[in-house]
Amino acid sequence: MIRFLFQPSRGGDKSRLWSARIRLDEWPRAKTFPLHVTDRRVAEEKMRDLVRDLERETHGVDIPKTTREALRTPLLQHHAAFIEACTANRLSPNTVDKYRHSLPLLFTRCKWETVRDVSAASFLSWREQSQLSPKSVNDCLGSMRTFLAWMKRRKLVLADALESVEKVRNPGVGSFRRSLSVEEARQLVAKAPVHRATVYLTMMYTGLRRNELAGLKWGDFDFSQSPARLRVPSSLSKNHNESVHYLRPEVVEAVKALRPANAQAEGFVFRGLVPRVPTFKRDLTAAGIPFTDARGRRVDLHALRKTYGTMLAMAGVAPRVAMELMRHSDMKLTMGVYTDATQLPLVEASNQLPSLRLSPGVHTGVN
Repeated sequence: MIRFLFQPSRGGDKSRLWSARIRLDEWPRAKTFPLHVTDRRVAEEKMRDLVRDLERETHGVDIPKTTREALRTPLLQHHAAFIEACTANRLSPNTVDKYRHSLPLLFTRCKWETVRDVSAASFLSWREQSQLSPKSVNDCLGSMRTFLAWMKRRKLVLADALESVEKVRNPGVGSFRRSLSVEEARQLVAKAPVHRATVYLTMMYTGLRRNELAGLKWGDFDFSQSPARLRVPSSLSKNHNESVHYLRPEVVEAVKALRPANAQAEGFVFRGLVPRVPTFKRDLTAAGIPFTDARGRRVDLHALRKTYGTMLAMAGVAPRVAMELMRHSDMKLTMGVYTDATQLPLVEASNQLPSLRLSPGVHTGVN
């Protein structure tokens, strides 16, 4: 067995916090464990407790059988079962593909072969040297923690080894995509072919995502009520919750015009009509809208969801109401990522303030 304390160095500066380097006889290589304390005596006690717990875990003492077996099973085998579960739970194809490809790559980068190898120290070490963008490393962390949460629910692990790892600060989050202005939105709808204009109009008035829109069926629309409404099934929604959207007359008129005479409730409304990037770019060009603006912000199809959020803010909709309409669980998403501040009526808002002009004859000199 190998075990010793040390204070890691970063950029030539030694950390005040102690870490432990441990290798049990059963392990192929040593592992680093941050102890998060500055006192050496406390660090020694924590290391002793840690070694005892690791030995009990390694030898299967007081650990459920499923967990003991999972500790010896290759991560890739757990990953395959996780992907099957994601597919069975009807996660969006894009989400499943992300987990399918990104997680094995992360296993390789961090040299994780079994769940025993997964540690905050190894992840942080990889992250510091990866040279990836904040968004990319945060996405990796989020995917891995989702995977570990799935394992924990099935008692394949007792704890999330990355629980203490925080996301890196990403000041540019949401800034790479912009909202359309109202005039640009009108131009896009006016210049695009009618079937795609209906897609764009529906997205900008409901905030639906590409996959949600593509999965809608005629039975999800109810034009018999006033206002007409759309039910998005939980199987399509990103947060797996069913939602109801009250439709603007413009959307009702456009979608009704799209409906064939023999439409069935189980027939798809927008299947095959949601454009891919090259087609969307052509429609933007026809409308005189640059795909990328002078600040490097782009207008992709998801920008129409941001346009919806921004139009809600421009209309003076209360933030909590906008959050509900956007189906967000975090107000920061609604007010930050999905509201384009450059489109807000700042001058008009300033002009609404009461006048505090000085009355004629008021002395303005300085004593």
